[in-house]
Amino acid sequence: MKKKNKNQHVRNATPTKVDGIQFKSKLEAYCYSKLKENNIKADYEKIVFEILPAIEYQGKKVQPMRFTPDFVGKGFIIECKGNPNDAFPLRWKIFKHYLYNNKLNIKLYLPRKPEQVDKVIKEIKNEL
Repeated sequence: MKKKNKNQHVRNATPTKVDGIQFKSKLEAYCYSKLKENNIKADYEKIVFEILPAIEYQGKKVQPMRFTPDFVGKGFIIECKGNPNDAFPLRWKIFKHYLYNNKLNIKLYLPRKPEQVDKVIKEIKNEL
């Protein structure tokens, strides 16, 4: 019997622990370290957005769709995605639609590798 990986929904991710925080990937851990190094405050997976509400369809309940970004700071969201799964592009599009409909002026970042994280941190630092 195969042991279940907690990161089944994340392709090729290596869980990494930094400062006692368990990250789902090395890229998330790298982003956390860079945010900390640059004194940029951001919460890791603490804010959950309900991007589609629960409904009842033909007498059956349909669960809401939620999205938990990796990092949420003042005026920005960072979603680290090295290898997105097949469902991610649609969920990301629905999340953008949610932000737009709710008139939430939040800058979104989607770094896929460490060099892109560095660029994101530099941009956020310049805007602060």
